[in-house]
Amino acid sequence: MFGTNLKIIEELKQFISLVNEHPEVLEEFTTNNRAFTRERKLTFPRLVLLIGKLCKKTLSVELDKFFEELDIKLSCTVSAFTQQRQKLQPLFYKAWNEILLLSYYYHYETIVKRWKGYRLIAVDGSNVSLVNTTALQDHFGGQSNQQCSFVQAKTMYCYDILNGLTLSARMEPYRTGELPMAYANIDKLQSDMLMIYDRNFFNFKMMALHLWHKPEVKFVIRAKDSSLVVRSFIQSKAVSAIVHLTATPSAIAELPKSGYKADKNTMIKIRLLRVELPHTTEVLATNLWEEDGHAHSEFKKLYFKRWTIETHIGVQKNIFQLESFSGLTVQSVLQDFHATVFSNNLHAVLIKDAQQTIDQTETKRKYPLKINNNKSHGKFRSSLIELFICKEPMIILQKLHNYFIRDPLPIRKGRSFARIIKNKQSKSKHKTFMNYKPAF
Repeated sequence: MFGTNLKIIEELKQFISLVNEHPEVLEEFTTNNRAFTRERKLTFPRLVLLIGKLCKKTLSVELDKFFEELDIKLSCTVSAFTQQRQKLQPLFYKAWNEILLLSYYYHYETIVKRWKGYRLIAVDGSNVSLVNTTALQDHFGGQSNQQCSFVQAKTMYCYDILNGLTLSARMEPYRTGELPMAYANIDKLQSDMLMIYDRNFFNFKMMALHLWHKPEVKFVIRAKDSSLVVRSFIQSKAVSAIVHLTATPSAIAELPKSGYKADKNTMIKIRLLRVELPHTTEVLATNLWEEDGHAHSEFKKLYFKRWTIETHIGVQKNIFQLESFSGLTVQSVLQDFHATVFSNNLHAVLIKDAQQTIDQTETKRKYPLKINNNKSHGKFRSSLIELFICKEPMIILQKLHNYFIRDPLPIRKGRSFARIIKNKQSKSKHKTFMNYKPAF
């Protein structure tokens, strides 16, 4: 796998070089056509690596460390970094992430994990706490009352559950609904994807857009028991049933926004499945049919896999410190957000060979083992710059592998923990302040 990871790193480096060496391409990722034309300490390649490294300490400390890694004696000022980053569009990190994903799915094609030939893609949103500044308040919004106020953004992720990769991510103003973001993403879905949603996404339009997509996209959605059809199905005691849903007034009004027309006679066919849990009964809606080999017994375990995206969002916030942004402008927040998605994906790719080594060597353990995400991320971040600038990246990959396989964690299945929300007003664990970054 070292050779494959080396190819991926080389392709990521080539993308930086391609953008930097072709002015017409560089313009697509900058705020003006003269950006990065003058020779400065923070050139385009250096800037994208510095932001991609994720600056979570005091910026002056991060800059000093960065230039030490480049073997350059004099660092640049925080002001110079702030000015340079305003020339860079966050779009670069979205494009860089696309290159990473294409490279991974191509080079690892034979070992990409699938469920019956499908990539399992979970979709979910989350709130991200921001520093309460005028600029961020004006763009992202938030909420306030007599006791407190907060600024937040709304994020949406499409996450490959089995392979641990974020396929796409969006950050929008706080008042943006999860449904509109999910609708806008459906055009990008592919026929080998099986989309998994929670109950917030259960409605006629969402299912119709998947069914009418060319080619049709498969889905599993947790149904709302407020629906008359769902309540009737629960009362019937059936474990599986084919039902036809009629377009609701809201769907008739909203579908034209996505390029479709519907009226009161428009219907779709779906399958409902009963899932018995310890304290309740849930219903799943899908277009995976029993005659195609999808038995009722498979769906409880299948839908449970969706929980992985919840864990992934927690990793973004807690291990990758997503809410610790390195700037106070809209541009810098979006840069950090998409850089975090990219960094998380690259980390997920690089630990796969180490996980395979553990799976093959630690076979006599009581519990299966997994890479320690916290430790491996710390080592990954500290080695990222060297990985991209050294002439022998294979040596760095070997060092990372040896570190990753140390002190793995046991996987104890069946454990459950209640969610802890400390700040009830903002529904967030943290309150973000301007000056809070460590200097060590």
